[in-house]
Amino acid sequence: MPPEQDPDAPARVVPAVPVGREATDAELVTRALRGDRWAEEMLYRRHVDFVAGLCTRLLCHAADAEDAVQDAFVDALEQLDSLERPELFRRWLARIAVHKAHRRLRRRKLHRWLGLHGSALQEVLLGYASDCASPEQLAELKHLDRVLGGMPDDERVAWQLRHVEGYRLEDVAELCRCSLSTVKRRINQADVAIREHVNLEQVSHE
Repeated sequence: MPPEQDPDAPARVVPAVPVGREATDAELVTRALRGDRWAEEMLYRRHVDFVAGLCTRLLCHAADAEDAVQDAFVDALEQLDSLERPELFRRWLARIAVHKAHRRLRRRKLHRWLGLHGSALQEVLLGYASDCASPEQLAELKHLDRVLGGMPDDERVAWQLRHVEGYRLEDVAELCRCSLSTVKRRINQADVAIREHVNLEQVSHE
């Protein structure tokens, strides 16, 4: 559900939507900056599935992902005036969402140190397997989920952003808020750990 709105705020402005096409992200951002609630809601509806999928795959935990999604949209809408290029709203929102995921991963690590383990993590990649996947592919995906769950969060997140989400290395570095050399090192270390245990050719074979 969209972030909660201030009940004392002015009533939303209902814009005239251009006939025959949807408003672009840039247009919605411009309207939202003028206090248009409809535009905020449309930005949320357009991108919430993308953000939810990203957070779920990074956090491997539905409740944590849901919280991260809500926090990401709240921050995005509150900081909308800092977005220099409105047409890049989705990319900017992804960066905020990844930052929220990282915060929850750090909190999770602290809880482990304190002996507060919480609920088990989900097998995320297995849940995204194709309906046509063979039993062997499903077994390798399940194994990959376990291997990813056992590696340091920084390495796992960088590897997933690169190889699961498909971001360029430069974009992964931006999303992880680290240097390009650092993100390359993290991905390489994750690659080494994964190849020791998982047959990636089997996973990707069609």
